[in-house]
Formats: sequence, C-alpha cells, structure tokens
Amino acid sequence: MSEAEQAIQLLSRTLTRHNLVNEEGRGVLELISRYARTWLLLKEYDEDRLAVPKRRSPARTTLDYPRARAHIETLKARLTERGEATPLFGQERGGSLAGILGSIEQTFDGQPLYASIEEKAAHLRYFVIKDHPFADGNKRIGSFLFILFLRENGYLEDATGQVKINDNALVALALLIAENEPRNKDLMIRLVMNLLAEGPI
Repeated sequence: MSEAEQAIQLLSRTLTRHNLVNEEGRGVLELISRYARTWLLLKEYDEDRLAVPKRRSPARTTLDYPRARAHIETLKARLTERGEATPLFGQERGGSLAGILGSIEQTFDGQPLYASIEEKAAHLRYFVIKDHPFADGNKRIGSFLFILFLRENGYLEDATGQVKINDNALVALALLIAENEPRNKDLMIRLVMNLLAEGPI
C-alpha cells in the first residue's frame, strides 16, 4: 500500500471515529478510501508517470499457436451459434498470430524479454488488438487470449477465488487500447500490468 493510500485511510478513519463528518460525508470518504489506488493510478496515467508494478508473477506456461488456434475456433463456433460472429471472425491474415505469440516468448541473452505473467498478458492483448492479425474480431480475440493466458497461468483468480478482471473492465481496456495512439504503447502496457498486479478490477 502506498503512502498516499495509507494517508487517505488514516484521514477517513479519524474523521469517522470522531464524528467530524455527516452521513453523506462518510459515504464520500468510503468511496475515496475504497478506490484510493484507482485515483493514484489515474493520476500517474495522466502524468505519464505510471511505473511497472513491483509485484509481478513469473509465467509458468506459454500459449502456443496450435492451442491458441483451436481455442479461437471453439470461440468462433460458440459465437456463430449465437449469431455474434461472421465467417470472417478469426480468419487470420498470414502468420500474424504465430508472430505475436512468438514475440511474447522472445529472449535476449538467454533471458526472457517479458518474464512475468503481467508483462506477457498485457503484450499479448495489446499486439492482437493493435496489429489486427484477423480479418474480424481482433478486440474480442485479443481479450479472449488474454483471459485464456491468465487462466492457464493460474492468474485469473486471486487467493480468495475472486476473478481479477470483470467484464466491464475487460471491455473498457480493449477499447482504450484500440483507440490509443501507437506512441502510447508502453503506457498502455504499464496500465494493464498495474491493474492486473493490483486486481481485482
């Protein structure tokens, strides 16, 4: 917990304990305290000072191309049954997906370029959404592979069994990545990593 978060919690407890705020004020203090980390992340994001989180987990497994393709075909079949996908959904352009999956497993001097689950998952999602390896469905497939990778690494749920990322956050992040300029790539990656490290969101 950061010093700012500790200060907010201390202020909230002190004001509440000494009845220095009314009922409405207590509601506002609870809101500020509960989302203290959110306000800090947004401030750091706005100022382009968002750092890579200190707490990261080493990746235990990789997502290889044949398995990814099989899962995408299963997703396509399910979405098609519900009328939510066209024949173009998941139709790959060249070997783009294999290249993306290979890029998150790159090494330099024998060391992984992206060593943690957070780094790999954030890059995987970013590359699928921004590089458009599919004729249709890049945001959905990018989000699907992101969740799949987290699940296969035992990272989708926290210690209490709560899912780390909810549907609304998944959609919002996909749209944010899609709409952002490529020059903001590192900032987007750091944002996703921080949200994962802090979770649940």
